[in-house]
Amino acid sequence: MYTQQLPGLYSPFPSALNPFVEKADRHTTNWVSKHQLVSNEQQWSDYHKQKFTWMVARMFPTADLHALSIAADLNTLLFILDDQFDEHAAGTESIKQRDQFEHMVYALISIMKHNRQVSLEKGGPVLSAVSDFWKRIRKLGNLGWQVRFIESLQQAFAANLWRIETVSRGHLPTVDDYMKWRPLFSGASFFAHLLEAIEGFTLPDYVFLDATVKKLIRLCSNTICWANDLFSFNKELEQGDEINLVMLIRKRENCTLEEAIAAAVAIHDEQVRQFQYYSHRLPLFGASTDGQLARYIGALSVMMKGNIEWSTKDTARYRFTMHTA
Repeated sequence: MYTQQLPGLYSPFPSALNPFVEKADRHTTNWVSKHQLVSNEQQWSDYHKQKFTWMVARMFPTADLHALSIAADLNTLLFILDDQFDEHAAGTESIKQRDQFEHMVYALISIMKHNRQVSLEKGGPVLSAVSDFWKRIRKLGNLGWQVRFIESLQQAFAANLWRIETVSRGHLPTVDDYMKWRPLFSGASFFAHLLEAIEGFTLPDYVFLDATVKKLIRLCSNTICWANDLFSFNKELEQGDEINLVMLIRKRENCTLEEAIAAAVAIHDEQVRQFQYYSHRLPLFGASTDGQLARYIGALSVMMKGNIEWSTKDTARYRFTMHTA
């Protein structure tokens, strides 16, 4: 286990915490119970200590209580699902896990595409929870947003199948392959689209087709993932999981853990600087749209900072110290 301080991460962006965080957290506790997403009070107590609501409260600090509660519900559900499908199965167990995941994905996407309502009695905990989430959030975004969000979610699910199959084969991916898939299977990519609805942006659909805007969203997603890998590699190592940027760099470079950490930090910091560079070179669409796009890109930078703040100040999910200047 790595017991030294982690180097500080470059993130020169504003930090804020949504004032509705406590109320949203109480809502999510009741929502998890209503949909029976955990099996007992001790399991929920363990999850609750990880403060998933605080993560979205730092990422979406200006959302109203209704929207923040929706984001907190989804975030908690995603962490619960991630833990369920993050086990390292092999052989027939791996095939079973992949089949279960594919079946769940098909059902979830069907709910969203067809606006289906699913009860706890008929669909079980996960499907009823997703049905309730989608019923509430689709009222916050237009049809173009709904299409973007569903597409980004499908990409995340497809990337998770890559992860499950990679684990089942018992072979570590290359650093390049991992860096391509990681922002997708983590969900960081669709959180950039979640931001649109939760904080009430109404940008024209064509803005999201622009190459610079796409690049900024990708850089935001990437840096969230590289920071998370630095925070989580100790925990993952204890679970026997080496599919992490730090560990893959160490394997590729045949270097020390400290050198691999430094390399991962350098990747994170360089992509943050790229984000800064492109955020000052936004395309022009007209005064009204340009102003809202600048605010949206600013909100992406708050998401990046919020992930670091949550990981280092709020959650019990990771245990480490980080160097501060």
